[in-house]
Amino acid sequence: MSYQVLVVLDPQFSRVSVQDSYGCIDWVTHDYPALLADELLRSPTLCGFIFRGESGHLIAQRQGFVPVRLHEKVRVFNTADGSGLIPVTIKLLFWLRIQHKGMDVEFMKFEEFRDVLISPNPDFRQRFQRYHSIWGGIDLMVDPRQVTGDWFLKQTVDSQEKLQMLESTVPVWPPSREMLHASRKFNVITDLDQIASRTINSPRPLTTILSRADVSQSFEGCILKREGSDCARHVLLPGGVDPSNLPSDLGHFRWLKQSYVPSLQKLGEWRMILVDCQPLWVVHTAPGNGEGEWVFLHRDAGLSLAEMNLRMREPYVFDDIMDPVGGTLSERRLADQELESFVTTSLSQLICIEEELLVASSSLRLMVRVDVGVMHGPDGQLGYFINEVERGMGIGLFSTGNPRWTLRLADEFGCMFSRWMSDTCLGMGRLVEPVV
Repeated sequence: MSYQVLVVLDPQFSRVSVQDSYGCIDWVTHDYPALLADELLRSPTLCGFIFRGESGHLIAQRQGFVPVRLHEKVRVFNTADGSGLIPVTIKLLFWLRIQHKGMDVEFMKFEEFRDVLISPNPDFRQRFQRYHSIWGGIDLMVDPRQVTGDWFLKQTVDSQEKLQMLESTVPVWPPSREMLHASRKFNVITDLDQIASRTINSPRPLTTILSRADVSQSFEGCILKREGSDCARHVLLPGGVDPSNLPSDLGHFRWLKQSYVPSLQKLGEWRMILVDCQPLWVVHTAPGNGEGEWVFLHRDAGLSLAEMNLRMREPYVFDDIMDPVGGTLSERRLADQELESFVTTSLSQLICIEEELLVASSSLRLMVRVDVGVMHGPDGQLGYFINEVERGMGIGLFSTGNPRWTLRLADEFGCMFSRWMSDTCLGMGRLVEPVV
């Protein structure tokens, strides 16, 4: 049976020109048969989400195929330089792969989707009844004004109530209530603090809601970061906080005060992609030498916490940890198992807490990216801690230069997503076969 999925493209991720994609860590190049490539380029729905690119960015090209450039968050670009290259987003690559594997995927721009939701037609849900699921839409983890401005906000807010009505009859992934809850990061941080202290026995940075009444508070060794934001936006590092001019909250999104973890800047993070709560791959990211520069490497073999602790006692650079030299196969396996066990145990606990609160299945069961750092606890021991939990359509995959990682994720996720659609439809009392 072919499942029917509507993928709603987020306008926050559209671009104006192909040049915007080059030099970005979240774009890859992939090739498609020439006829399919031409069809994608001519699609009005994908305008602003797919472009021809520059041939110089390819190492090799298969005969009869057209290379395309893809971004991670379903954003593609539109230009025509005659080169035959098509940049598209990695998420678009993701769904085109799932479509190729037998799922019927249809794309819709968010503006059209939103207009149907906010229309006065009381039967708007009938418009979407033929789909097994709706995927995507606006990324509710971030405030829409972050990239779209105030003009976009009111219509987005108006559509959210209708979206929740739609979710009562058609499975929507990720669930809007979960995303809105998680967008207030202090909620998730509090849960992670509880898991670390009660279950994992691991260190955590101290996080509080920023107080503007305490004029005597110190910001030494602290950062400020705001809810409803991502990609290092709305973050003030130590030395960048003016106590006499503290930033204001934005609506219900609060500013948080958190103890600074130096290793995040010097050593970086391990970003683990999980499907069905099982690790699929790990990318180690770290700041580069230039301003705003990041380097990353798919983890092939890691160090244990004990090994890292020893190396960090001497002068080191991130390469010493990111790409370790030596060690037996057994030692490297134990190190990987140590990291994976920490993440999967913490994730299972977080899922239980959120599902009990929201009385609904968590999207984290299907797919999630967990960002992990290391820090010394009060006892001086080095431990892992979760710095971020990325969910929904905004997950960055860090597969630049090698789209095979995205294709593998699509194959894994497609199987789980089919099962989720079937179970959710049956739970709603819907026929698994779509209503035409």
